[in-house]
Amino acid sequence: MSSLPVIIIGFTVAFASLLVLRPFAVAIGLVDRPSARKLHSGSVPLIGGIAVFLSVVVYVFLTPNLSHKVLPLLATGSVLFLMGAIDDYRPLGVRTRVGVQVSCALLMVWMTGIKIDSLGSLFGSSNIELGLLAVPFTVLAVVGVTNAFNLIDGIDGLAGSMALIAIMGILVFQSQSGVQAGYEYLLVLGAALIPYLILNLWGGPRFKVFMGDAGSLFIGFIIVWTLIHQTQTAAFSISPTSALWCVAIPIIDTVGVMSRRVLKGDSPFKPDRNHLHHILMRAGFSSFGSLVFLVSVSGLLLLLGLFIEAYLPLFSFPAFLIVFAVYVLMLRKAWKVQKFLKSSPSTLE
Repeated sequence: MSSLPVIIIGFTVAFASLLVLRPFAVAIGLVDRPSARKLHSGSVPLIGGIAVFLSVVVYVFLTPNLSHKVLPLLATGSVLFLMGAIDDYRPLGVRTRVGVQVSCALLMVWMTGIKIDSLGSLFGSSNIELGLLAVPFTVLAVVGVTNAFNLIDGIDGLAGSMALIAIMGILVFQSQSGVQAGYEYLLVLGAALIPYLILNLWGGPRFKVFMGDAGSLFIGFIIVWTLIHQTQTAAFSISPTSALWCVAIPIIDTVGVMSRRVLKGDSPFKPDRNHLHHILMRAGFSSFGSLVFLVSVSGLLLLLGLFIEAYLPLFSFPAFLIVFAVYVLMLRKAWKVQKFLKSSPSTLE
């Protein structure tokens, strides 16, 4: 199936699903209600992820000759989608969510044989082979990136926009390799995100929708496994570090947030308001301003990664570490400024 029909399927099915499912979601209570951590107005239907998932399902039914590697991915992704949908309706415990994610990752390894066997040449030396650590590292990477997309879904449009940037990065890296990988399902995914983003950002009280855990977990799982396939399959000449540039902001945000929670003695899964978008909003950005800023930075990081991988591949991983170090230093400075402002006496009489 050529690209244009695939894109049309993704967009049309998602848009129709969003309009049809909205009243049903409101009727059964599949909505996100305002709380101390959720400052939106009114109850918003959690159907964005369902619309994206349905688009992929329709594509599968219309494409009988899917790769034997794609079908296990969509099957295990469907399990995560169902768990996320249940979690949206009646919140599940952390152990249940992580347990299902680990099980799906192990199933993918068993069914496809694909795993992270090599980290490539991280510092210009010989390739780092993982050996017996390949499966545990793969599971850790899958659970980490899957949750990164879930955790960054904190303001309108952010998770969907990060997913679009990751998809663009994957497709560009694929084109550079000169190999046809059968990533049409990513086009469906990307096309389905467009109507969701339109209603999520500009739908207003009448049409606004959220993605929900079902969508962010499914999308994150599909993206991380595509990146693993792209960097670990023999037919490709793409460095494993290229994957980092595709999902730079979700990874940096999640690693930073979870590290701070652990250092404070809290669970890494304990909810808080210390994600990048929260920090930007406390610094004076609006929700939409934070979105534009993070999308811009994510796009620039992807372009930087594409340039480095093309012309200075030995410096790719060190460059990513430098980007993360800059984030840590800027964050520490922001925390110091915030503490100073809180502790300073008011100058108003």
